[in-house]
Amino acid sequence: MLPLDIKGERNRMNFLVRQKARELLKSGNIQLKNSPISLRNKFLGKGKKVTVVTAAYNAEKFIRKTIESVINQTMGMDQIEYIIIDDCSTDGTNKIIQEYTAKFKNICSVTLQENNGSPGTPRNIGIELGTSKYITFLDADDWLAHDGLESLYNILEETGDDYVVGKTVKVESGSESVIGEFASIKERRSITPMDVPHFFYHMGPTARMMNLSMVKENEIGFPNMKFGEDKWFFTDVFFKVRSVSTTKKPIYYINRT
Repeated sequence: MLPLDIKGERNRMNFLVRQKARELLKSGNIQLKNSPISLRNKFLGKGKKVTVVTAAYNAEKFIRKTIESVINQTMGMDQIEYIIIDDCSTDGTNKIIQEYTAKFKNICSVTLQENNGSPGTPRNIGIELGTSKYITFLDADDWLAHDGLESLYNILEETGDDYVVGKTVKVESGSESVIGEFASIKERRSITPMDVPHFFYHMGPTARMMNLSMVKENEIGFPNMKFGEDKWFFTDVFFKVRSVSTTKKPIYYINRT
């Protein structure tokens, strides 16, 4: 457990970074299309199963493949709420995002007018806008396995756990390797994070899905740091989850080509 003074400071910082995201959404410094909150109200509260959040910056080379990997999920795009936050890109990233926003009402685009220098604030905006039962994060140059979302969703629904992690595969020129293999080496259900060897060693956002209401209600957020923002976020998540599951199934591909 964290000492009370450290825990209190972390809670304060989390509130501040989440509050910054809320203020940005209310300001005139963003362009928002296909807001999930507005669409859910329009269709009488019927929500999607999973929210996918992508923070993007100058990713024109890869983001089309990233978006297509979400659209082509086996669970069906109609069950997915996809929120893409463009952090003031200077290349053609935003133009590509807008192509998909025009085609899919459940692809929400947020265009920021000032770069944050970190994926933290864009991801927090995604958390604020999300309305699904579960949330996952996907970087703008990576992609998901074809059945990745369905695999994680089904495990959470079957177990009632707050959090699940699957296999992350790093793709390099001519080779693939598993990242954080200890977390996905076997099937585990309804255990604590401490039951997984070295679970706290690899705390990036890849191949993970969690209960969105848990994140929102506990004001868990990403700090706006250039490095380590994901470790901060997932450390706080682990202190709040009741139980977790792991799976051997490949879920997420990190692009290092």
